[in-house]
Parts: sequence; structure tokens; C-alpha cells
Amino acid sequence: MSTPLQKKLLPVGLLSGAILAGCAGEPPELPVPWIPPQPAGVIQLYQVLDYKTQALGKDIPEWVNRYESEGIPGIEKLPQYEDTYMFISEIEGANFQALQQWTSGFDLSKDFSRLVASRIQDRMTKSAASYPEAEYGRFFEALIKAAHNTMYTGGFQADDFWVLKQYFQEDGVTPHRNVYNFLIMVGIHKTNLQTQIKDILDSLDPISLTKAQALSVSRLKESFFDLF
Repeated sequence: MSTPLQKKLLPVGLLSGAILAGCAGEPPELPVPWIPPQPAGVIQLYQVLDYKTQALGKDIPEWVNRYESEGIPGIEKLPQYEDTYMFISEIEGANFQALQQWTSGFDLSKDFSRLVASRIQDRMTKSAASYPEAEYGRFFEALIKAAHNTMYTGGFQADDFWVLKQYFQEDGVTPHRNVYNFLIMVGIHKTNLQTQIKDILDSLDPISLTKAQALSVSRLKESFFDLF
């Protein structure tokens, strides 16, 4: 049975993390790829060659498809995660064994602070009229630094998955490169994280701010989780 990820051939616009390529080791034997028909005029960017559960006859999980098509908001729309903030730590590369080691060595206690701080930075960028550094002054840098240095409690690792994609050249036909995309999904209850972030916000003094920046910071605190 085909999956949304196999049908929707999208560019990789959300990838982050390290790039591991050219390492020693051979990838597992791959099945014959399924190439879905494309509408006239649509260039195929990649096809899915393999994924973690394909050999077991299982489809790609819905959270992976949602992340591919909608990002984190798509995952959080799923009923089982509606009361949870979800985060994705990911990495891509050509060496299967090296990427598996990254997955097995993943340390939530070390990576979760980075994920939360990155989401806080995105939140502040969304509400800034221009640049967050100008909108919030020194408060912006202070908040991101504090978020990075905070050890959050209550986070959990929900799932992990990998997909092997074969990308094509601009003609949409000629193979260009094969890339493994490894994903680790983690989460935390919304109320729990909100309490911890509020503590950070309240602990920072809006020093050395202009009147306009102080007003922006005040508004940010009042509606911080609306766009989070």
C-alpha cells in the first residue's frame, strides 16, 4: 500500500542537523523502487526507495507524512499529540551505519534544550515586525541564551524513523543522489513546557531597552504561546 510520503514528492526544506556522507560501510540491500505517476508538467524531485518498516510490510507512520507535508504543526494536529508540543531532531547522509549510531546515541537531556530554544527563536521571529533583534533588543539574545541553558523536565522520546530518498536532477528523471533522512520525534506536555518557559520569561529583566522594545517585550509575554 502506498503512503502519502511516497505520493507527495516534495523538496527537503525542513532538514537540519549534520550531514554525514562518504563514511565507510555499505547500505542494506534495497527493494525495487515504486515510482508514482506524475501529473503533466510536474517535475519529480525524489522517490522513496526504502524506509524503516517497509521490510515488515508496514506503511510510513502518519507523523512522518505530516512532518514532510506540514512540518511540526502537522504532527501536533494528530489526536494523540493535541495536548503535546512535538519536536523533531533529524540528520541526513549517505552512510546508513553512521546514521544508525547517531540514533542509538541520541541523548534527549542534551538535545532537548536546543530544540526548545530553536522553537522560541522561531516564535519571536514570527511576531517581529522586522528583525527580532531590533524588535526586542537585548531581551531577544538573553531569552535565547537562557532557553539554551535550561534543563527542561518532562520531555520524552516518542518515536524514530528513517527514509531513503533518491533525488533526481533538474529533468526529474536522471538520478542524482541517494540520501537517508533519520528522524527522532520528542515531545512534552504543553502545560508542563509553558510553565517552564514562563519561568524563564519572568526571570529576565528587560534592561537597556527602548520604550518601543519594552512594549514589544510586554506584548510578547502576554501572548507568547499563541504562535508557539
